[in-house]
Amino acid sequence: PPPPPPPPPPPPPPPPKSKHSEALRNVVIQGDALDSLRRIPEESIHLTFTSPPYYNARDYSTYPSYEFYLDFLSDVFREVHRVTADGRFLVVNTSPVIVPRAGRQHESHRFAIPFDLHPRLTEMGWKFIDDIIWKKPDGAAKPRNSGFAVHRQPLTYKANAVTEYVMVYRKQSHRLIDWNLRQYPTEIRDVSRVPDGYEPTNVWEIDPAHDRVHSAVFPESLCERVIRYYSMVGDLVLDPFAGSGTLGAAAHKLKRDFLLLEINEQYVKRIQQRLGMLARTVSSDNWSK
Repeated sequence: PPPPPPPPPPPPPPPPKSKHSEALRNVVIQGDALDSLRRIPEESIHLTFTSPPYYNARDYSTYPSYEFYLDFLSDVFREVHRVTADGRFLVVNTSPVIVPRAGRQHESHRFAIPFDLHPRLTEMGWKFIDDIIWKKPDGAAKPRNSGFAVHRQPLTYKANAVTEYVMVYRKQSHRLIDWNLRQYPTEIRDVSRVPDGYEPTNVWEIDPAHDRVHSAVFPESLCERVIRYYSMVGDLVLDPFAGSGTLGAAAHKLKRDFLLLEINEQYVKRIQQRLGMLARTVSSDNWSK
């Protein structure tokens, strides 16, 4: 009789799991970002992509000063550094904030958040990798100086802001990226390859997104690019300021797991509507790792 057919090949091994990761995967934690991060075990996260809350110089109830705001973000990203696996990535979307003038006798003011935050990140152990420009359509910007269009006086020109920064950092490591790649089986590396049509430059032209609950949401296509370029299939991605949960939706679509932190109850409800049964929601008060 003919020899029996060979047994089918074994299924591909799962991607490497980060420490204590199962309790973190596809979870929404409602609570303060810093408090929630402190409960996460070290080296649990493969990629963080986030857009920090805006600084409003006129709202002293949230951030008494600009320095206080930067200190808060520094504390958050220091904890993100602790929970990030060796040699993995932090991607931060931010931009200078314009505070309109209070009256004709006053000047407007612009806070250079990306540039003020950058040295703090590098000092705490994030290695700077790339500055990506997210360019929106010209009509997406609010006019900064409508009077200039009329009188055209020199010295008064102010550009309409149609760009934001997407700053890329890697947790400093004595190992090269090749070492990170070798931690995955060949099958995972193959299915994680970035497909044709990727953006080769550092200028990404992407339309802004709109949400009925959250006024400043990630476009899902922006999240997808970041996830494809800076993580592997099966990885755990984090957003400590999750908003409406766009990162979670994009992560699930690309076969990554997500961990979303959000303090605003209304936004958490929006995430629940958006992700449904994909996510488990817990309070930071009773969540344990």
